[in-house]
Amino acid sequence: MTKIIFFGASIYSLPILEKLLELPNFELQIVVSKIDKAFGRSQKITPNPVAKYCLDHHLPLLQIETFSEDCKLKIKDFKADLGLCVAFGPPFFDEDIINSFSYKIINIHPSPLPKYRGATPGPWQIINGETKSAVTFFQIDPLPDHGPIITTLPFDISPTETAQSFYQKAFSLAADNLQLVLESYLSNPESLLPQDHSQKSYFPKLTKDTAKIDWSWNLNKIEAFIRALNPWPIAWTFVENLNHDIFKMKIFSAFINQNKSDLIPETVQIEGKNKTEWNEIKKYYSLIRKN
Repeated sequence: MTKIIFFGASIYSLPILEKLLELPNFELQIVVSKIDKAFGRSQKITPNPVAKYCLDHHLPLLQIETFSEDCKLKIKDFKADLGLCVAFGPPFFDEDIINSFSYKIINIHPSPLPKYRGATPGPWQIINGETKSAVTFFQIDPLPDHGPIITTLPFDISPTETAQSFYQKAFSLAADNLQLVLESYLSNPESLLPQDHSQKSYFPKLTKDTAKIDWSWNLNKIEAFIRALNPWPIAWTFVENLNHDIFKMKIFSAFINQNKSDLIPETVQIEGKNKTEWNEIKKYYSLIRKN
C-alpha cells in the first residue's frame, strides 16, 4: 500500500483527488491545501474547493499559507511514500520537503513541458492559437515546473475551447490515467526524461488588469483571448453610451462575423449591471476599439 499526501487548492484538483480515493493500492494520508481566504464582493472568508471537498467528505486536511518548520514536521510525521500535487501553486516545495517522501513529489501540469510553464498555461495556449496540448506528469524539484518528466499525455485544443473546458479536459485525462502512471512510476522511479530547458516558455499570470482587450490584435487572437479568460478573469473593454459616458464592459463570449471583418460580442456585462446579450443593448452602447 503506497501512502500518499495530496497537495491541491483548485476546483481542477478535484478530479485527481476523487480518482486517487478510488485506487485500491494507494492510501491517502492527508490533503494539504491553502488557508481560507476572503472571496467575492462580500469578501466572505471561504474555503477553497479542495478544502471544502475535504470538509464535506470528512477527509484529513491541513491548510497552510507557507511551508513553515511546524508545517514541514507535520508532513514528515506521516512518513508518506509519495506526494501528489495538482494545481497547488505557491508556496513552492524545497528539497527538504521533496526528500521527505521516498518517491519524491509528482506534479500534474496541463501543458507539454517545458513549454507553457507557470500559473496559467491553459489560457495562454488558447490565446496563442495552439491546437495541440498535453498534460505532463513530472517529478518536482525546487524550481517551478522544472523537474524531469515521467510521462506526457497529448490532447487536442478545440476551436471553441475556454479555459474551463481546457482544464476539465486536461485533468480528466490525467485522472483517467492516474493509476497507470503512478504504478509505472513506482515500479521504475528512475525512468525519467530531463526537460530540454532550451525549449522552455513562460507567460505571465492573468489578472483583472491584464484582461483588458488589446484591439491592435487580429480578430482571431481577440476572440481566442475572450474564450481563454472564461471563467476568470473575463476579458473586458470600454464602451460609450448615448450620453458619451464611458463604462467598463466584460465580454464572456464573442464571434467573428461571416465575412471575417468584425468581432461581435455575445454575452456581456456593463459594470454595475446584470449580465445580458449584446444584441439587446448595442443600440445604447458602442465599443471603444482603441487602446
